[in-house]
Amino acid sequence: MRRRRIPRIPGCIAIAIGLATLIACSAPPIRAPRVLETWDPGGRVPGGFRQPTGIAIAEDGTVFVADTGNDRILVFDAEGRLLRTFGRRGELPGEFRRPMDLDLDAEGRLYVAELGGDRVQVLSREGRPIRIIRGEDTPAGRFDAAAGVLTAPSGEVYVADFYNDRIVVFRRDGHFERILGGSGRVWPGRLHYPTDLDWIEGELVVADAYNHRIQIFTTAGEAVARWGGPFGSGLPGRGPGSFRVAIGVAVDARNRVYVADLENHRIQIFDRAGDLLSTFGGFGNAPGRFDRPTDLDVGPDGRIHVVDFGNDRIQVFEALSRPDEGAR
Repeated sequence: MRRRRIPRIPGCIAIAIGLATLIACSAPPIRAPRVLETWDPGGRVPGGFRQPTGIAIAEDGTVFVADTGNDRILVFDAEGRLLRTFGRRGELPGEFRRPMDLDLDAEGRLYVAELGGDRVQVLSREGRPIRIIRGEDTPAGRFDAAAGVLTAPSGEVYVADFYNDRIVVFRRDGHFERILGGSGRVWPGRLHYPTDLDWIEGELVVADAYNHRIQIFTTAGEAVARWGGPFGSGLPGRGPGSFRVAIGVAVDARNRVYVADLENHRIQIFDRAGDLLSTFGGFGNAPGRFDRPTDLDVGPDGRIHVVDFGNDRIQVFEALSRPDEGAR
């Protein structure tokens, strides 16, 4: 299967960066959270992380990490102690080819989106294979790189089908339901290499990664909001509220939206309306700095876990304060 090359952001779009900087120049109202600890190859993980990409945190605080370069899943307790690993490179059930994104359903089953395997695997928390979703026997056709996966309270499964520029929806049993999105730039509802998904007040939040924006859809597929660049156009930028590859997204219990801004090496946090609340990070390998963060999740205690892809580690940050606690 021929894969399209992932585009790099041109360095000459000065007008886009300038416009994006103008739209959100005030200081965020919530102070940036402090880094608490780093889970790195220095002893916690046999063999160390190698290009970790995805993360999901269970209601009991158990942390699941897609150790993508090692084609395996790592499982930690809430304090970062390694509990178990499972998986290896391969095509069989329970084996992986570049696992990228993770999600847990209401029954605790683990869903793994395989970027290289063009499939979603459903496993028990211990790694026992349950089911595989490929899309090949449906009107949707086979995935071309399954980048993201999200389960709904209803049991539906939403898959970010990366190179096909769409979200494919399945029933709990893996039967095809419908398609959201489609290829395009700038226009609402159009997607360009989507990578991650989450829920906010019953609506779908999509990391429209290479459109450099976040979009919100109803479950029926209507695009109802977007932000990133001027007027949500998705022009890449370095200013507050703009993105250079909006690759990961997570929503906390207060409906705050956390975005992994890959090539700006930072996390940006927004309210439900898309107004910027806080930002943290910056390029580097010191604690609190990032080298291409790819995903994040917020635990039941509010702590923020960020996958620091280029530094081969997970960083844990304190829970975000409320506006009345941390206003500047």
